[in-house]
Amino acid sequence: MPIPCARCRTEFEPADSVGSDFQLCQDCWERDSSRLWWSMIAALALPEDTDLMTEHDLPRIFNLDGAAENPKDRVGAGKPPLHLIPPAAEILEAVVMGLGARKYGEFNWRTSKIRATVYIAAAKRHLAQWLDGQDDDPESGVSHLAHARACLGVLLDAIATGNVIDDRPPAGPGAKLIQKHTKAVRLTSPLQLR
Repeated sequence: MPIPCARCRTEFEPADSVGSDFQLCQDCWERDSSRLWWSMIAALALPEDTDLMTEHDLPRIFNLDGAAENPKDRVGAGKPPLHLIPPAAEILEAVVMGLGARKYGEFNWRTSKIRATVYIAAAKRHLAQWLDGQDDDPESGVSHLAHARACLGVLLDAIATGNVIDDRPPAGPGAKLIQKHTKAVRLTSPLQLR
């Protein structure tokens, strides 16, 4: 049964107010806890801690009198948009990663360093086979494109975790040649959808 918040009078379910003895809604309780926390930090600061950040130094993201925008929306909008990865691609890559885990062990590239060119070559083979008309890998029965994604996913993770042996050849003119031979596209007017 909903009860009113002692501060803002908004009704809330008791199960939604962790830590406030059912006096405050979760938002009011979190605001009070935050004020208490920053007050303690400021009180415990030594005089030489002139660069100590307090709650008042933080950028204000929540405005009680502002529009109905949820403050989490503004914070979340600046983070990687994982929701834009197409589920079909993620699911098929996960199937391939599962096959690889059974064959080589889960996250094997995190326990033993991998050579970058091995994974680039494998990804390129899968892309070449797909481009040449073979949709699925004959061994797994899963799309060559999912296999290429898995190869690149392992390589990206190995780079991020410091488990890659960067055995690429010395830098060459590839990027400049692509730029040189790319024709500029000029849109004179916005595309019309019909």
